[in-house]
Amino acid sequence: MKIRIARAVLAAAVTLLAATVTVTGVQAQGAPRVAIASGPVVGTQRGDVATFRGIPFAAPPVRDLRWRPPQPVAAWSGDLVADRFSPMCLQPLRAKNSMFYLGEEPSSEDCLYLNVWSAAKPGDRRPVMVFVYGGGWTIGSASLPLYDGEALARKGAVVVSFNYRVGALGFLAHPELTAEGNGASGNYGLMDMIAALQWVKANIASFGGDPANVTLYGQSAGSAAVAFLQAAPAARGLFHRAIGQSGGYNLGGPLPTLADGEKKGVDAAARLKATSLAQLRALGGDAIVNGDNAQRPIVDGRVLVEQPALTFANSKQAAMPTLVGSNADEGTAYPVAMSAAAFRADAEKRYGADADKMLALYPAADDAQARAASYALMRDRTFAAPVRRWASEQAVVAPVFLYHFGRVQPFVDGLGYAQQAPASKLGAYHGAEMAYAYGTLDALNGLGRTRAWTDEDRRFSDAMMGYWVNFARTGNPNGEGLPAWPAYRVDREQAMLFGKTIEPGPLPNKAQLDFFFDRN
Repeated sequence: MKIRIARAVLAAAVTLLAATVTVTGVQAQGAPRVAIASGPVVGTQRGDVATFRGIPFAAPPVRDLRWRPPQPVAAWSGDLVADRFSPMCLQPLRAKNSMFYLGEEPSSEDCLYLNVWSAAKPGDRRPVMVFVYGGGWTIGSASLPLYDGEALARKGAVVVSFNYRVGALGFLAHPELTAEGNGASGNYGLMDMIAALQWVKANIASFGGDPANVTLYGQSAGSAAVAFLQAAPAARGLFHRAIGQSGGYNLGGPLPTLADGEKKGVDAAARLKATSLAQLRALGGDAIVNGDNAQRPIVDGRVLVEQPALTFANSKQAAMPTLVGSNADEGTAYPVAMSAAAFRADAEKRYGADADKMLALYPAADDAQARAASYALMRDRTFAAPVRRWASEQAVVAPVFLYHFGRVQPFVDGLGYAQQAPASKLGAYHGAEMAYAYGTLDALNGLGRTRAWTDEDRRFSDAMMGYWVNFARTGNPNGEGLPAWPAYRVDREQAMLFGKTIEPGPLPNKAQLDFFFDRN
């Protein structure tokens, strides 16, 4: 009798297994089977799309492998039944009344797995799209229903999603880790991304994908990660096009230095009452996550050898076609609204002599106006300005296509979230474009009806997917039956406007974005 091996069980023991591991399971008749470097995998089939969930791309990063670069996968004999997602990497859970909550997922430190969707036929070499999730570097998973790759696969891409370590487990720097790491520590989550791309290069041809035509796409922190990897020497040649949605390399400002990261790591260890790296590794993962978990990428000297802003300013980033954009109401998902007095005080503190100029762009004469200005400021300073700067600097070295997403989802009456009530006040919120661009509208109704999708929404989604897959195929989103999308030019900033209709137009909020160009 064949027995399935549980992926999250006894992770520490898994790392000690010999080089050959037998992984067997019950294979459904007619299930797709693919041989890859580490062993054969068996997926599931729905219509013309074969799906493989939970393929390991690195060894479990547990015990002595915690806070180390991802290590090679132990090969297996027999079939690995890849019919379900792995646990997400250990992290805090989303609140159930959050607009970003889409259900519970198991979590584990043993989480370095990926998923593949493909409708390729024998001999195909289809464009590959590799997704990087967002979540502020502290949450996120490849198995969120919003990121399902089936619809994009039907459009002609081979789609890959993967987990990477987040929070303190993914980005902790510490002097002992630096000594152990030959002068660098932190950025383990970015190294996971590079390891996943290396897996794609070595294995994706077996799924009908072209390893010489890989598009890395991501949203929010995942979008910032795409920009980081354009600047990272270790990622050079592993992907060939980039899509960045609502995040640039300067999302959140300049990155901390290695020394900054080490100090934060020492402080985090002290709060956990751990006086050595050995004691930190002996702690349970939950203790780490429940401690100081607000770690983020740093300039570590290994993955990121300098501030990405310097790399892009000097045109040393990877010269690849890039498609980037942001949303009309990025700020509404965050509790940033201020009173008029608080808004003006914050402007004076942040911008000094330029406060009046800023307040002219974001007027706050009364509390209601200040609330709207707070959301607009969050939109521009945190998301839109970094994306616009990325576009302008990338356009020096390669073609760039810029978008602005303003379509408001059809929320059902009476719906509200912790962020906004009623939900319609969210507008085109942070992340609103994903369901359209990935063809996952119905995922947002997975826990109950929250959106009253129309045929027009589905046609709109089909068009966005068409642009995204066209770009992955050729480096240009344009194609038959779609409104023409002009390339971005610094001297004529045109964007594709995804609103009630799809049409090109001038970059929105240009005066506000000009104010922030050299300020973040």
